[in-house]
Amino acid sequence: MSVPDRLKSRKLWAAFFGALLPVIAAYLSGDVALPEAIQASTAVICSYIFGQGAVDAMAAREGSNADA
Repeated sequence: MSVPDRLKSRKLWAAFFGALLPVIAAYLSGDVALPEAIQASTAVICSYIFGQGAVDAMAAREGSNADA
């Protein structure tokens, strides 16, 4: 999958905005502390990375089963 194709991913954009919004909320309001916002952003990014890794692993496994 090329980079332009990855930029069309809804999961990527949801993760991007999910990571960005807690930091913006911490900056614009006093309701969310900055360390908590950074933790929330980190959790979203890690979830996206692990989720994409699982999808890629399943695709690789299905590809290797087709070769056998």
